[in-house]
Amino acid sequence: MSENPVGAISKKDTRNPCIGLCRFGGNGACLGCHRSKAEVKGWKRLGDAAKAAINRRIAQGLQAESAEAKAPRKRLRKLDRKIGKLESKLATLRAERERERLAGAGSEPGRQPPESSR
Repeated sequence: MSENPVGAISKKDTRNPCIGLCRFGGNGACLGCHRSKAEVKGWKRLGDAAKAAINRRIAQGLQAESAEAKAPRKRLRKLDRKIGKLESKLATLRAERERERLAGAGSEPGRQPPESSR
């Protein structure tokens, strides 16, 4: 029997989906293989049809999960670009403020420039 590529699970696939990350989240599913505690515990006793059905459910869930994950990543990249532009503008404004502070201090002898607030 030939091995299926990662992510491609056939209708007859009965391989154990465990990846060794055996911790259960709040929804009762394993964070590694996405099976319930009962499915993990009784895997060896399940029939081939039940194992294949679980593997199909897991594969469909992972495909949907990856599609949902793309939108937040795109939004985060967009926000990172905005933050970069704002940080650049802030640095420019701070430099301008410092130049004005130094220019103001040089034109009035005997007067100390105000301390910058922190």
